[in-house]
Amino acid sequence: MLSPELDRKATIKQVKRFFEKDFRTLQNMAHISYMNIKSPTLKDLPDKSVVSNASNSKTNNYMYAIETLAEVRTALSEINRHSRKLIEYRYFKQLTWYDITGLTEYSLTHSQKLLNGALIEFANAFVDVEDLRVFKSKGGEDNDL
Repeated sequence: MLSPELDRKATIKQVKRFFEKDFRTLQNMAHISYMNIKSPTLKDLPDKSVVSNASNSKTNNYMYAIETLAEVRTALSEINRHSRKLIEYRYFKQLTWYDITGLTEYSLTHSQKLLNGALIEFANAFVDVEDLRVFKSKGGEDNDL
């Protein structure tokens, strides 16, 4: 059986959202200083099970952010070098399109087209962590799978 057709436009939009929102949040979470977190003791544990231990929650968020950012790095290492550079310029260094076209010597339109291809490559490489791909359904509607 053939796999469903990838909705390129919707997938690109989904990956852009990941880099513009989730990725920045993960970066912020990973750079929070946890120097003031002490090891939890029995007296620090909450009385009721519905309340979480704030120290554990902060540490878990920090570890989740670190692990996910490492997975982003791994996925980027699996894509084309030129694609990786475009993603780095746009989302890691947050360069303007003017700066990117100067560095790549491609036109604005060509740079944007290449970045869209890079985002599709990333979506395919990142699928084991989070599936950012969107597929077309048989009825013509778009569905996330």
